[in-house]
Amino acid sequence: MTVALTAETTDQALPGPANEGASAMPAPLRRTMLLDDVWAASARVESLQWEMDGAEDSLLRAMRSAAAAGAQLPDLAIASGLGFADIERLMA
Repeated sequence: MTVALTAETTDQALPGPANEGASAMPAPLRRTMLLDDVWAASARVESLQWEMDGAEDSLLRAMRSAAAAGAQLPDLAIASGLGFADIERLMA
């Protein structure tokens, strides 16, 4: 899975705990707190990637079982909400 990050320029400070009382905070401490936010967000992304991998494996097993029982590609597409190409990619 690929994660794409985008940057948007705004006049607002970054949200999160590192900005609370940021004006009175020394720059190295503020930078450390912001990096803590990055670590936490990165860990959350990795956790969700693991969860998505598990869900995709469950979907694949279910689709293979349904196909073995006679379900056709249109049936699998309707039930899964995926397009034919995505189903074929998963089942390959």
